[in-house]
Amino acid sequence: MTRSARRQLARRLRELREFELGEKLTQDGLAAALSGRRRLSGAAVSTWENGESEKRPSDDRIVQYALLFSTPGNLKPQPHVPPESSLDKAAREQFYALRTELTRLRDEAEQEARSERTPSPARPVVNEMWRHDRDEEIVVVTSEVPQDEVPANARAGSVNYTRLARYGHIDSFFELYMRIAELGYRNRRHRSANDRGIDPASNLVLVGGPSNNRMTRNVMRLLNLPFRQHIAHGDGPETFLLDDGSDGSDGSDGSDGSELGPVMADFEDGERELIEDVGLFLRASNPTNPAVDITLCSGCHPAGVLGAVRSFTHPDVVADNVETIRAEVGGLTNFFVLFRVPVVNGRVPPQRLKHTLITASGIGANTIGSR
Repeated sequence: MTRSARRQLARRLRELREFELGEKLTQDGLAAALSGRRRLSGAAVSTWENGESEKRPSDDRIVQYALLFSTPGNLKPQPHVPPESSLDKAAREQFYALRTELTRLRDEAEQEARSERTPSPARPVVNEMWRHDRDEEIVVVTSEVPQDEVPANARAGSVNYTRLARYGHIDSFFELYMRIAELGYRNRRHRSANDRGIDPASNLVLVGGPSNNRMTRNVMRLLNLPFRQHIAHGDGPETFLLDDGSDGSDGSDGSDGSELGPVMADFEDGERELIEDVGLFLRASNPTNPAVDITLCSGCHPAGVLGAVRSFTHPDVVADNVETIRAEVGGLTNFFVLFRVPVVNGRVPPQRLKHTLITASGIGANTIGSR
């Protein structure tokens, strides 16, 4: 950290006190001379002469310095600050020169200090998964709390009405919304799934599965995906059912594939705890407007939804996960990935998909890459 300007000011103030008038003043003696109507301590003078200190003399004190050190006569009978009107021509010229010099040194010291306090411009956050034009509209649509669980303040007629009280998956929604704000999206909005004003032809980011997010339900149907997500009621999981790849010629509906669901642990004390969920992240061209896209973050339980959000927004893992998707499906558009989401004491750490991937595919591909 450079402190040259502050040290230069401190050094010049000390030189004035010790050498300028041919007689050394103590810090206490100088403080007494400068006190006048406003008392000054020797400790204050000491801080001004310390280049490591952030204390500097005010404009009024600089004028006092310049007056005092304008002529040696100001030391007799004892050091004092004369009125400017009493200075002769030589003393007045010295006064003006000192005032100008000390003001410049003080201002340079202040500027140096300010430049250290001003944070460097933040480096832009780089996330290859989010490459939209930052001026395009992007709408985050989260699920809604089930009707039988809606709190009183979520109802429009309540005097305590709170719009966000009806939002579901609130942890995932807030984390995702704040992350895209950090990424510089300037025209971002948010809605809950039952809002009537959602333009389906926008860039959409859907949070939550089909049970409580109607947009998710409709988009999954329109995209003709090689899996389905179960619509659950109550606390039941929204499990994923992978199609078996049948084309229907054998009379089957292709839905006899693997079911992917959460893992629960039963403990000896009777507690039952979620220890692993399944997350889904999907990016596809918007079927109602191919010029924009749809992003979907879903899971069997809220933990899986949060895992999906963090996998492609959390700075600690996003670069690794982007490379995993490139390796699995060859690009970052029109794909989906299903993966395991470990849950530790109710918390969801960011996932590295190379360790937790279950299956990934380009949407519309004939086969599903899986592990």
